[in-house]
Amino acid sequence: MSLRPASRIPRRFNRPVSRRTQRLVARRHAVPLRNRFSARWRRIVHATRSGVINWRRAIIRWSAVTLVALVVLAAGIVAFSPIGQVEEIRVSRVDPRLDIEEVQMLLAPLFGKSLVTVSSRSVRALLEQSIPDIRGVTVNKTYPSQLAVRVELAPLVARSRVLAPGEEQQPVPGSGAMLTYITDRGTFAVVPPGFAGGDQLPLIDLVDWGSRPEPGAPILSRDFLTRMEQAVATLQTQFGQPVQRRVAFIRAQEFHLTVGKVSLWFDVRSSLEEQLLRYRMFLRSVGLQEAKEYVDLRLADRVIYR
Repeated sequence: MSLRPASRIPRRFNRPVSRRTQRLVARRHAVPLRNRFSARWRRIVHATRSGVINWRRAIIRWSAVTLVALVVLAAGIVAFSPIGQVEEIRVSRVDPRLDIEEVQMLLAPLFGKSLVTVSSRSVRALLEQSIPDIRGVTVNKTYPSQLAVRVELAPLVARSRVLAPGEEQQPVPGSGAMLTYITDRGTFAVVPPGFAGGDQLPLIDLVDWGSRPEPGAPILSRDFLTRMEQAVATLQTQFGQPVQRRVAFIRAQEFHLTVGKVSLWFDVRSSLEEQLLRYRMFLRSVGLQEAKEYVDLRLADRVIYR
């Protein structure tokens, strides 16, 4: 450790350095030209890369700010501006049962609402309040203010005839019974005259009703319709007996199928297979020719006929 701080040697004590010595020192300690260019190039590349990274961060930051501002602006326009609100509703009818004016009245609460918030579920919820036999609802939006609704109703599976009391055995000719239809859900439907394909559907006479069925009201369950159709198909295929008439008792939950001149009585409380088995045993032991009016297959331990 020095006792005094270091200081430069006085000039008069400096030894003279020859040119040869200077050239020798320069050759040993000088930086080559290639190394100097390489160092400068690295500094330029580093500066350029740093600038690009900074610009990229700035672009991403301002893009995010702009995107958030646009989203907020769009939300404000949708929420508070009349642009984008429902001003027109078009209803497409694919079934003659559908009343377009009724549908438009049911969808009236949607006017003035934002088109973005209207969905197929909300439209269907409004329609099912008065039209229970809806099968599907398709909603298409045409911005800024038009809503297109396509309503599909449940398909028809049978014609129906509501008979007054006393007409169960045979409807009175010219009684004025109105011809209606039943959907696959068991709802009662009224179709305008001239419905295409209606004559090809089977006819079911409706009797034993407490109050006269109204359009859209459920009258028969799906299980009831399925069981009746299975019974008709079985009588045709396994017994070779085509069914001429179908009668459904709404409150009693039973149905009568006319084969020839005899009515076969079924219900939905017991198994259809068991009732058909009892009918098979009746044909083997007694024979259908012995029955003149009906064969009751509803009882579990016997078959009653007349």
